[in-house]
Amino acid sequence: MDPEDIKVATFHSHYGAIMFRKRAGVDAELRPVPRTLSSSCGTAVFFTSPFNPAIADENTEAVYMRDGDCWREIWRK
Repeated sequence: MDPEDIKVATFHSHYGAIMFRKRAGVDAELRPVPRTLSSSCGTAVFFTSPFNPAIADENTEAVYMRDGDCWREIWRK
């Protein structure tokens, strides 16, 4: 994954993370949530494809995009 294109989605449940990963496609990976972000379940999906809000559901908490050394929120339910 190109570090400049990485996005991170956080979730209210592990099930939500697993289902989002399936909808996000082949470039998506389940990983622990970065310490600088909060999450209810501790599991995040890292992906590089463009974020389409249609793949988010009621379990999706927020989506962040890499902004230098920080994460910038680009979507929140």
